Amino acid sequence: MIFKRVEETKGTTEFLIRVSFIEIFKEEVFDLLESNPSIYSKTDGNGKPAGPSRAPVQIRETANGGISLAGVTEVEVTSQEEMDSFLLK
Repeated sequence: MIFKRVEETKGTTEFLIRVSFIEIFKEEVFDLLESNPSIYSKTDGNGKPAGPSRAPVQIRETANGGISLAGVTEVEVTSQEEMDSFLLK
């Protein structure tokens, strides 16, 4: 829907679209676009994955009551296909 709207108004409006992908696991938020993740390398003592070994993202409240995720990787995209490609990496 976003990219359809961008295409419809391309002649009159300029857009910059940035995306982030996060995972919420056991009440912690993790950046899925982190450049050097070692996903699920922790074990629970029985050899089973215990969860992501990445550092959790810090959740902060802004002055106006909004929520911000400090340190999350953002990438600029220009199409649905480009955005989808980040999920397939």
